[in-house]
Amino acid sequence: MPFEIAARIDVVPAPVAGPRPAVMVFPGGAYRFHAPHEGAGVAHWFASIGVHAFTFRYPFPSETDWPGPLVAARQALDWVRSGEHGLDVGKVGVFGASAGGHLAGLLATGAVLSLDAPGTSPPRPEFSVLAYSVADLKLLPDAPVEAMTNGRLHLRDEFSPVTHISPGTGPVFAWCTLNDPPGLPNTLELARACAAAGVSCEIHVFPEGYHGIGLADGVSWGEAPEGERMPPLVSIPHTAGWTDLCERWLRQL
Repeated sequence: MPFEIAARIDVVPAPVAGPRPAVMVFPGGAYRFHAPHEGAGVAHWFASIGVHAFTFRYPFPSETDWPGPLVAARQALDWVRSGEHGLDVGKVGVFGASAGGHLAGLLATGAVLSLDAPGTSPPRPEFSVLAYSVADLKLLPDAPVEAMTNGRLHLRDEFSPVTHISPGTGPVFAWCTLNDPPGLPNTLELARACAAAGVSCEIHVFPEGYHGIGLADGVSWGEAPEGERMPPLVSIPHTAGWTDLCERWLRQL
């Protein structure tokens, strides 16, 4: 193990007694940083509706080459399910935004890469919530794909979560905004792939907002690291309604 998984996870327990569902939170940040409003902000929202939240500061490809980030995500999922954190968890799902949604999507679909060790049999979460997530690398220009894969353009399909969706993939809740060039086509392709595989999928496309909007409540939860930029966060009440829709969807599970 190249690093200690537990040290990279921030836990926000649900203030409810007894066994509770849990979600691993993968914030966005272009595989360069972890956006706090998509990490701590989202984790506290999940906890507020009775879901234990585990924000995972996953390693970037620049820290550990592939399949390192995905291997770490699998180890983190095993750790959440282990109960070593002292919480009683039931079903475990994932939340991912943008690049964090790409990694969460690979985990959710049980993707096995050609770079993985022979005989790899990965764990999978039981549901996923994906916000303007990268699902199909064919929908992105070459430059960001090269950065995401450490130059492996020839593995574009293999690194796309949609190519790994199967009937065994858990239910998916996905959303984006209409004016989000990467988010909209990726979300629609995700829905198409789920439908083709017979996977339950609920999607919402909101008319207002932009890539990286997070909870759409205007709260930052912290600044981006020096040299990195986050979009100016504003409150868009209608788009912020994705959380109400997601909560109802979660209760149906």
